[in-house]
Amino acid sequence: MKRLILLVPALLLFGCSQEIPPQGGTVTALNPARDFQVVEGEATVDDIARFLAGRPVLHGTQLSEWQRRDGDYHTHALTMDVRWRNAGARRTVREAQYYYTTTRNAMGSPSTVVYPFGGPDILYATSMFPKASTYVLLGLEKAGSVPDLSAGNPLPLLSSLASVLEEPILHGYFITEEMRKAPPVTPILMTSLALMGDRVESVSGIDAAGRQGVEIRFRDVHGGGSKRVIYVSADLSNGGFGSFQPWLDRYAGGAVYFKAASYLPHDSSFSQIRSWVLNKAGVVLQDDSGIPYKYFDQGTWNTTLLGTYERPIPLFAKFRQPELAAAYDSIGGAGPSIPFGSGYHMRPEQANLQVHRRR
Repeated sequence: MKRLILLVPALLLFGCSQEIPPQGGTVTALNPARDFQVVEGEATVDDIARFLAGRPVLHGTQLSEWQRRDGDYHTHALTMDVRWRNAGARRTVREAQYYYTTTRNAMGSPSTVVYPFGGPDILYATSMFPKASTYVLLGLEKAGSVPDLSAGNPLPLLSSLASVLEEPILHGYFITEEMRKAPPVTPILMTSLALMGDRVESVSGIDAAGRQGVEIRFRDVHGGGSKRVIYVSADLSNGGFGSFQPWLDRYAGGAVYFKAASYLPHDSSFSQIRSWVLNKAGVVLQDDSGIPYKYFDQGTWNTTLLGTYERPIPLFAKFRQPELAAAYDSIGGAGPSIPFGSGYHMRPEQANLQVHRRR
């Protein structure tokens, strides 16, 4: 018996377009002489995030004076601004629009998103799930804390942030090698939120079953209200997942997102996190680097295929899925088109996504 594959009706693809909120943060080009002005007061965590991202601070005399006078800071700010306006903002807009026109019809509006192997990728977690209010990101990188910008020269940190965020802004995902040289996750998350135009309200360290983590509460100024992102530095292999599962269980029933996951969910060493998703998730949105298609039983899941699938990129050629290729063949070779690159398939015409929604 063939698996049930749902195609999103064309009428529904555009039926919610009037609900699409403005996205993408600042679109006017930054002008340091005009935009960087000295301000008063004590810098908040939001001002620190804005400073890291190259955005004008609203409070904090020391930070604003640095923004006003330092030529190297101007270079950093202009670099971040150009990259964001030319690539990041455009991608996040397309992804948020795609949610309202396409993926929401298949997966609903989950309030919680768990993102295994996502690291600090809040940029695309929020744009792919713009209606969610809690984002749980999991990775191996250290959580860290709010950087102290009053101690020493901040330019090395700014340079490191610009370097690690270049690939996700331009192409949509973090590079593992760059992450090994990157700052801790907290300043990366803060910078990302400020780039999107969101306001950081608080930053708190957390303990997640003995794992270090951070919770950032932020306000989505594009109409999404108050939200939070939780990042936990956790080993999701079978050697580390067992004692972590009880903590993660509190986020069962929501959505799970896989993107550019190095095909780790295909590996038997990650069978426990794979089983957790299959048993506890309400909906799964993923590219082909997520859980192999063959594990989604037709009696449990309704499946929607988007884009097209032929094979992984050469680096991951051994993870080709004949079952997934056959499923796409059964719907004529492709589902509704995807207007952005996804995961390792950076060209839209090669991108694939699957939505699996529990019956």
